[in-house]
Amino acid sequence: MKEFIEYIKQYVQLSEAAEKEIQRTALIENVEKGHVILKDGRTCKRVYFLSKGTVRVYFYQKGKDITHWIYPDNMMFTSWGSYLLRKPASEYLETIEASTLISLSYDDWQELYLKYPELERFGRLVVEEQIGLIDDFYKGYYFLTAKEKYDLLIEVYPSIIQRANLGYIASMLGISQETLSRIRGK
Repeated sequence: MKEFIEYIKQYVQLSEAAEKEIQRTALIENVEKGHVILKDGRTCKRVYFLSKGTVRVYFYQKGKDITHWIYPDNMMFTSWGSYLLRKPASEYLETIEASTLISLSYDDWQELYLKYPELERFGRLVVEEQIGLIDDFYKGYYFLTAKEKYDLLIEVYPSIIQRANLGYIASMLGISQETLSRIRGK
């Protein structure tokens, strides 16, 4: 829980009352590698803080497993479209390492936002940051070479090679595993 509180404090000055309420309300789960947090077709009702571990977001297209995103520890994550729009998800969320998840429900956050303006600001800043990161990644995705995509990923998330299998990384970058192996071999 300490990591989550410190994460929030990077964005806002957190009152003692808000901190206590988060600690009282948050759910802490220790899950194994391969734990499916959310399935396609289900509505995501929680936002998670990844205290420890790695989570991937993936979907199936024509029967093929496509990794959309990989979240490292000390990040907020959810199925953003499902959670924010209150509609069924089109993707899966799965741990790819044993992980510690701290989460609050949509309703819990809404109550906290009303009681503590600093948490409403925190929520807005996190969503803005996530939209910006995803937007930057996908704009670059269309214009960068395979090597440039890989280099950008390593710059932003240096430990990904030790934490996610190469098939997931290649899928996220939109390249074959063979191309990724050639890039890494240079």
